[in-house]
Amino acid sequence: MKKPLKGSEKNSLKLLVFSLILLLLPIYLYGTAQLPLRGEEANRILVAYEMHYFGDYFNPTHLGEPYYLKPPLFNWVIILFSDLFGWKVETARLVSVVASFLTALLAYLFVKKLLKNELIALLSALVLLTLGDLALFYGFLAEIDAFHMFLFALLTFVVFKLLHEGKIELAFLAAGFLGGLIFLTKGFPVVYHLPVIVFLLFWYFSRLREFLTTKPFWAIVGASIPLGVWLWKVKAPLVYLKALWRESFNRTPLAEKHGFFKHLLVYPLLNFRQMMPYSLFLPKLEIKIFSSLPRETLLLAALIGLNYLPYWVSPGGEGRYILIVFPFIAGILAWGLKNFLLKELNGKHSLLLGFFLLALWGISAFLLVLNTDYFSQYSPLWISVMFLPLGFLIFALSFGGLRKLITFTVLLIAILKLGYINYYAPWKEKKHPERRIALTFAQILPKGATIQYLPKKEDLELCTYLDLFTQGIVLKKEGNFFITREKGPFPKGEYKILKVYKGWVLGKKNKTEQG
Repeated sequence: MKKPLKGSEKNSLKLLVFSLILLLLPIYLYGTAQLPLRGEEANRILVAYEMHYFGDYFNPTHLGEPYYLKPPLFNWVIILFSDLFGWKVETARLVSVVASFLTALLAYLFVKKLLKNELIALLSALVLLTLGDLALFYGFLAEIDAFHMFLFALLTFVVFKLLHEGKIELAFLAAGFLGGLIFLTKGFPVVYHLPVIVFLLFWYFSRLREFLTTKPFWAIVGASIPLGVWLWKVKAPLVYLKALWRESFNRTPLAEKHGFFKHLLVYPLLNFRQMMPYSLFLPKLEIKIFSSLPRETLLLAALIGLNYLPYWVSPGGEGRYILIVFPFIAGILAWGLKNFLLKELNGKHSLLLGFFLLALWGISAFLLVLNTDYFSQYSPLWISVMFLPLGFLIFALSFGGLRKLITFTVLLIAILKLGYINYYAPWKEKKHPERRIALTFAQILPKGATIQYLPKKEDLELCTYLDLFTQGIVLKKEGNFFITREKGPFPKGEYKILKVYKGWVLGKKNKTEQG
């Protein structure tokens, strides 16, 4: 039998895990200012900026045109953060960083209440924040998914807590209200996920009979508050709802009939990569698959499986969609891997891992030095200093007596994040120089300029940067100034070319041609 941990040892382990979580905060922040816009980030920031610019928070626009492909809540949060900290790309990305750490807090609270073990709960928070897809990508990008994950974690914890306290009506009311907010984040997928989560939580507390009473009516009342206000303010609610339905439906097997079986095989492999490095530890998972799981971990497994299912069978399902189950995955991994994660490494393995991390750290530091000119433009000085304590930690842990595996895991994620940004950020800007183009044009344009975007193919990154740097607006149908490709198209009538830079043209229309 394994000896139970003494009180002082438990406290030292809790302190270690908590310290590692704090170490991850600057790692998550690294890249928010340095990395150029990627993926759907420009879309999210552009729509939020236009909401703020036009003062209409319920009818989103996109280069001045109506935009109905996503509900507005994530844009509202970007606006809130930007009003507090200024309109910058890193401010919009801060939403995902804060959402990730709040989700880790909720994972801790939920697992602690569920499993009644504070150490496993702290490990859950740490595992969540070191899952590869969150730590290296969506946990610091201005995408919807980390915020969406936070809302689902909040829904789960709040309803669980209220059911634990026997407050059934409040549980239904909270489920409906939070479900309404989740709808305002990603639309119709919540129509599946909300009933699944609520049903499983009521099953866990043996309260399924409550669905046969009038109490579920409170869920309708709760949902009607955010959704009612939103629909009341939207100018074309049916058009908006139909667009959201098409956006969700087009990713299902009914809409995408080709690639179904390929997706069934490939998607789990993608998920395996998303959950590294812990997916590599699965052989050490202390779960006897063919024996009955405890009710607590069975709840976690059901929350994972049933919420994962629609994306597994949908050819249009992307990896980031399953971030909503990451808190539950972190809980079951922390429970199943606790003894493995906290074990000591012998001296030989410790030294080998230490030298491996030092080698990776050296490569990351070299990439930073190699791209000094680039990072000096976008990074505060303290970012570079962060390498010194990391190197010291790696050296100390090679000889120290701390529980090393979880510490090595955190350091590995930290160094991979540093190396990824130090390599990818300069490469990204070299291949996609929209930030440099916008900075160059913004030095010529007056503050608050109205700029017409002429090319048919939208370069949303360039438009977003121009909005942020000029504090003006880029539109499709009007503007005193214009931007276009070197090959055109150009505006009708007379105009003046102000700047040609990296294949783009900035011009100014004559007064008779403006508007």
